[in-house]
Amino acid sequence: MNGSAKRVARGGKRIAGGVLLILWGFTGTANAQMETNLTSHSGSSSAAYYYISKPGEITMPINVWGSVGNPGRYEVPISTDLIQLLSFAGGPTPEAKMSSIKISRIVRREEEIRTVVYVVNLEHLDKLDEKARDLEPGDTIFIDTSASFSEIFNYVTTLAILALSIANVAITLSYQH
Repeated sequence: MNGSAKRVARGGKRIAGGVLLILWGFTGTANAQMETNLTSHSGSSSAAYYYISKPGEITMPINVWGSVGNPGRYEVPISTDLIQLLSFAGGPTPEAKMSSIKISRIVRREEEIRTVVYVVNLEHLDKLDEKARDLEPGDTIFIDTSASFSEIFNYVTTLAILALSIANVAITLSYQH
């Protein structure tokens, strides 16, 4: 084989390898999508809808936002409490702020409609009030993230740079006078 024939043969092998790699990637993506669709229903958006109940069971819609494994809209049995819902949602992430979980609820009294926000501390489950666990149809649960070390470090570093800049200007001005 001459030099140009060898280059063509090597190029063909690279193309074939690239095609196989692309096909393998599509297969993996298709499998991941198929597994996701078995557990949740998602439309054209990236939002997820989870239906968790037995046939014939009365359900209620609840939204779960923030630092959980699987945020989204959940259709759960009417007897589901906050802890069960968080378990359905994949549990809190490591950076979840469990001391101030917010439950936003729309309250309707006669002609008045207002939103009430309850704050629940789940750091100490033994001290949790039973009423704090109760959910109602349409509630939205929000789990915020606690400040991470890197966020605190960035804040402190920014303050230190600002303080050094002010000191530098003060020193420069004092030498000019």
